[in-house]
Formats: sequence, C-alpha cells, structure tokens
Amino acid sequence: MRGPCGDSPGPNLQVQLSMSFTACLSAVGRCGVRAAVLWLFLVVLVPGALAQNFTALAPAFKSRALQEAINRRNPNNPLRPRPFPSPAGQPLPEGANGQQEFEILRAGRTSIRKRVVYLDEGCEFLLRGYRIIGSTAEGNLDTEVFTVKGGVQIIGEDTVVTGEVIVIDFKNGTFNATNGTAVISPNLTNGQTQGDTYVKGRLAYGSDRRIDAKDCQVTGCNLQRPHFHFDARSTEVIPDRHILMKDVGLTVLDKEILRLPFLWIPLGDRSYNYLPAVGQTPDEGFYVKNRYGFPMRGEDIGVVRLDYMERIGEGAGLEYYYRNPNLNGIAKFYTVQGRQGNDTTTLNLQHEQRFGLGTLTVDHDRQQNNYLTAPGSTITNTRALFQLAPGGTANTSLGFVQNTSTNDFSANTNESISLNDSRTFGKFQTTTAITYAKASNRFQSGSTTNESRRETVDVRLQGRQDFERFTAGLEYQRTVPIGQIENFFPGSDRTPVFTFSSDSKRLLGESAPKNWPFRTEMTSGEYFDPQQRRRFTRHGLDFNFNRSTKDRGNWRWDFNGRYRQGFTNDDTAQYTLNMGTALTYDINRTTTVNLRYTYLRPYGYSPLIIDRVGNTNLVTLDALNKFGNAQVGLQTGYDIARLDRSEIPWQQVGVRAEYQLQKAFSLRTLTTYDTFRQIWSNARVDLAWNWDTASAAIGARYDGVRHTWSNVNLFLDGLEYGRTRLGAILSFNGFSGRFDSQQYNLIYDLHCAEAVLTVSDFGTGFRSGREITFLIRIKAFPFDTNFGFGRQGQPLGTGTGRDF
Repeated sequence: MRGPCGDSPGPNLQVQLSMSFTACLSAVGRCGVRAAVLWLFLVVLVPGALAQNFTALAPAFKSRALQEAINRRNPNNPLRPRPFPSPAGQPLPEGANGQQEFEILRAGRTSIRKRVVYLDEGCEFLLRGYRIIGSTAEGNLDTEVFTVKGGVQIIGEDTVVTGEVIVIDFKNGTFNATNGTAVISPNLTNGQTQGDTYVKGRLAYGSDRRIDAKDCQVTGCNLQRPHFHFDARSTEVIPDRHILMKDVGLTVLDKEILRLPFLWIPLGDRSYNYLPAVGQTPDEGFYVKNRYGFPMRGEDIGVVRLDYMERIGEGAGLEYYYRNPNLNGIAKFYTVQGRQGNDTTTLNLQHEQRFGLGTLTVDHDRQQNNYLTAPGSTITNTRALFQLAPGGTANTSLGFVQNTSTNDFSANTNESISLNDSRTFGKFQTTTAITYAKASNRFQSGSTTNESRRETVDVRLQGRQDFERFTAGLEYQRTVPIGQIENFFPGSDRTPVFTFSSDSKRLLGESAPKNWPFRTEMTSGEYFDPQQRRRFTRHGLDFNFNRSTKDRGNWRWDFNGRYRQGFTNDDTAQYTLNMGTALTYDINRTTTVNLRYTYLRPYGYSPLIIDRVGNTNLVTLDALNKFGNAQVGLQTGYDIARLDRSEIPWQQVGVRAEYQLQKAFSLRTLTTYDTFRQIWSNARVDLAWNWDTASAAIGARYDGVRHTWSNVNLFLDGLEYGRTRLGAILSFNGFSGRFDSQQYNLIYDLHCAEAVLTVSDFGTGFRSGREITFLIRIKAFPFDTNFGFGRQGQPLGTGTGRDF
C-alpha cells in the first residue's frame, strides 16, 4: 500500500477489494461518515458472502491435477499470487514449438492444388509452432493465411484461441475470430499478469502484440461458468501495457453488482494501485483512497484520485499517461488540504520525446510539506538529458541536473550542466566531458545568516590512437574554479598525461611466448596531489605478466607479477613489486588443497597519493574435502608482515561445512576462530527445506564473545491446510531479546481469486509499529502486497547467506 505522497508507510489496518468501486466513491463526493459506512459494507460484508459461495464450490476445482499445475508454475514464492492451469486442450507435440513447415496430422479429405490447401471432415495440422484443430480448413501456403471453421482451436506455447470461425495470418501473426476465446498467458505478457486471462467475444482479432474484442467477456476464471467476469462492449489488451474495457459491468456468481463506463488495468507497473482502499494509520487516521482510470485521446489515459484522511484532510490528484510515436510519459499531481493549513503538494513528471535531432528525457519531482518524508520542507529534483541522434561513429549528449531543498532555516541548491561527446575516426578515438557545477547553501541561526557558494568547470579530454605495435593516449583532466572560492583545490588534475601501451603479442608477434603473456605501459605527465596541493611531473613504467599452467596430473600452478616504477621532478623515485602465486593439489578425487602467496611492497618514495600502496606478505591455505552430498572446508592464513612487527602472524581460522540433498534440503555452517583473542568468535548456520508446495529456511548467527545467539531469522511459506496457506518471516535479535520484525501471511484460495491477510510488526527502524492488511485479489491481474518487504521496501528473509 502506498501513501499519497510516494513511498509509503503501511497502514495499520488496510482493506482492499480487487474490483473498482470508483463510481460509489464519486457519488458520495467528499468522503464523510456515510461514505465510510458504505465502504465498510462493501469490503466486509461482500467478501464474506463471496467466501461462503466459493467454499460451496470447492469440490469443483480441488484436484490433484490442479495442485500439480500450481506447483510447476509457482515454485515456492510467497510474494506472488497462486496461479491456475490453462484450459484443457491437446498440447503441442514434441518438436512442434517454432516449427515453420506445414504438416498435416489428421484430415478426412485433403486437397492441395497450386499451393492452395483444403482439409475437411475433421482436420488437424501444424504451422509456425501452432497446432490448429477444426472441422474444415482452407488456406494458401504462400501467403500462409488460413480460414478454419467448426470448433476451432489454435494452440501455441503462450496462446490458446478458440472459436467457430477463425481467420489466421501465420506470417504476420494475426487472427480474426467469430464467437471465439483468446487465452492470454503470463508468458505472453512477460510476467505482468500472474495467471491466464480469458477474453471471449462475438468478434475478437489481434496478434501477440494486441488483442481487441467486441461484445466480450473478460475473466481470470477457467470454469465453464466463471465465478466472476467483466462484460464489456469492447476490450483492448496490449500485453505489456494494459487491459482497457469500455461500458463494462462486473458479474459475481451470475449477478451483476457494478457497471462503469471504463475500467483500466495497467499491466506494466505492479506498484500502481488501481484498487480502492480503506484503512487506518497513526499519521492519517481512518482513510478512504481511490484511483479511477479512463481513456483519453489516442492512447492517452487519465486517472483521478479522491482521498479522505481523518487526521490529515482531503486529497485530490490527477495523473496523465500519454503515448504516441514521438511522446511517452507520465504526469502526476496530488494535493492534500491540511486540517491546520499544512497543505501537502507533490508533482512528478517523467517525459520522453523524440525529435529529428535526437531524444529528450526529463524527470522532475517536487514535494512540498510531505508529511511522510519531509514535513515543513520543499524538495525539488530535476534531471534532463538530450541525446543527439547517433551520427555514424559520433555520440553527443547534453545533461542538466538540479536538486534543491528549502525550509524555514536553510536552503541548499546543487545543479550541473554537462556536455559529453565520443567520436571515432578510423583508429583514432576521442572522448570529451565538460561539466559546469554550482552549489549554494544558506543556513540561518538566530539572527545570523551564513551563506556559501561554489562554481567550477570540470574538463576531461581523452584521445587514443591505435598503431601496429602500440596504442598512444592523451588524457587531460582539470577542475577550474569560477570566481573566488576559499580553500579550493582540485581533486585529481592531470594536465596532461601521455600514455603508450602494448602487449607481448603486438610487440613480438608470432615469436611472443604463449606461456608468459605480458602487458606494458609508459606514462609521462603532470599530476596534482590534493594532499600537498602541488603539481608534480611524473614519468612511469608499468610491466605485468600472468602465467597459467595447464593441468599436470594432480597439480595446477598460476603465477603473476607486476613491476611499477615512477620518477617525479622533485628528485624522488619509487618502484613497487607485486607478485602472486597459487598452487592447487588434488590429493584424491574428493580432497583438494589450495596454497596462495601474495607479495606487495613499495621501495623508495613518491609525493603523489596515487602511488601510495600498502605492504602485503601473506600466505593462505584452503582445503576442501567432499564425501557424498557433504563437503567440509578449512581456511586460514599466515601474515609474514605481522611477524616482522612481532605480532601474531596467524590469521583467523574458518571452518565451513555444507550438505545438499538435491533441492529438498540444504545445510551450511561457518565457524571462525579468532587467533588474536584465541576464542571461537562467531558461528553461522543456514538451513533450507523444500517439500511439495511448502518451503522453510533458518539463518542464525552465534556471537562467541558474548555467548549469545545474536540473530535468528525464520522464513516459512506454503504450509497448507485445505485451501488455506500460511507464511511467516521472523527476525529475532538475541542482544535485545525481542523480535526486530514479524510478518505473517494467511492466504485462502478462492480458485480465481485469493483472500489475503497479512500482519506485520516492526519493533525497530523506520516507522516501527504494527500493520494489518486484508485484501481480495484476482490472480490474473498484477498486484503488489507488502508481505516480504520492510518499511522502506527492502526484502526480508533469512539474510545470512547467498542461497537462503
């Protein structure tokens, strides 16, 4: 559930229906007490009556085949609704998917003359990955246009179309069906829908990019008499965008309960909440919120928002979704008339426009007195980018960024204008980046006002020329102040630096040693050191190699090295030696030992911070033993540099163990021995189970210093009793002795819909407190719930390992 001003805090009590009661909300106008009573009647009594009727119909669809289909298509994911299988039909034969050639599987009479095909007395054929079944079929093998009549079925990997008469253009991927049905699968919508959507109409036509139907019925229920359906004069389905129905009525259990002029269901944005909501939060009190979408000119969509919040005030908003060949974007405006004059206003624009010269993208967001994120402040963020149309090997763009934040005591502004250009002229490449940046800050303390201002121009130029034996490069980087700036110094100027680089193959050709490939680079230029605030001329040489041996029995050996030399104009010099080697020995098929050595040390002195490196002299050992489905590993290290300083050289010792029983059970442990304090400092345990439709995972950490289980996380989902499914996510903090977060999810299966009850309790962190959510959702249509996510949208889980 999202609040009116963007990211939202979850409500303490939220009730949502998977059908739009916008007409009711519009009728009552400003949402007063009578509106609240009406909404409570709709969201409490109506779902209760539906649940009783659906319960009586349970035997009609509770079957093992249905359960197996559910398991295949929803592999233990608690954050997605439970889908249901496609209608019964003959599957595509093995190898038919993507088949281009025409193949007759069955026909009473067959006639093929001059590439014209006629099939009669019951026919079945394959073409372009589809299986077509009907009484008669007539078509042309050159145009690949076929007319099929009599109980027609077109079965594809992601689409099922049935009808009395269907005309199919296989080359263009279009169809025209009379008294037909089209099944839109989640694969066809790229996962934007969560189950099959069925469109039945007197006339249906379209392709995999768009389906239109007249005098039609839309439902997510696959029964002969669906539990619910929308009856519309016309329906437009664009798989990656939306479902738009006109003059539409909602029928539940054969009774029409609502009629609207339009119903718009977006498919490309699961965060868009098109459903009405009733609930209560500490900030807003009791609230009623609603969105209603309607078509406008062309492909444009308008949305009206009407909200009532007991403690905050009345909210109203407009949203405009526009799209044509040259324009694409979303404009949103929302305002809340506060109870005590503390009005809230939000404005957001996402705009993309194509010109002859290029493409302009604008993203603007303005929030004034947002009671959820920044009360008493006005925050504006604007980003614009104009990308010139690529011209051969040239790419140029202009960018603008501005961020402002103001309140009664301070005002901060940061903005930049940038030019980026890259070009290629044969083997010569150039890159240009020029950025103008301005920052201003004002802060008032009592009667004193403090202000600061900074303006700079950052110039970055690069050129590169490839020759036969080497590559030459030029780099210029400088930050120039504008006006007087106190304590100004650039970060890393290079004014300029020349580079010559090559490798063994380019320098030596075919005579280059294949087992010892190397790379070399020479540099010369002027560098600015921000620590000393001085410019130095530096000449450098960098040489590195890498040797990797092939397997020689049980042995493998890798070796690499690097020599880096630098001279500066203050008569100082420094060279750095870097070496690494790795030796692997397989004792047998189940036991492997890895020995690694790393050496890094600078010699001499350099005044430049870019030449500063540490001192490493380290040996590490890693051993792994596998037996059956389990494996045990040991890892430690010996720091020779610490030994030179009379410190304990042994590094921490880690012992890990893993056990994997196919995909049903996983166990992983990791314990660490601290050689400095000479104690087992911590241990970590991860377990995961998967069985049938359920899954569980535990992640725990033990603090050996405090002798406390510092954190225990539990994830559980899919426990079923009849048609009820339970999930839970718990995070226990051993130091505080309390749960940091608890989430419980209870789902009751209504075949084509689900009743979902979620209880969340966050003991710490952002907007701590308890939240209870109840909703009825249609499986086929996209919808987000807050189960599995924290207050700031972060995913919740065991949180202790990569696979758990």
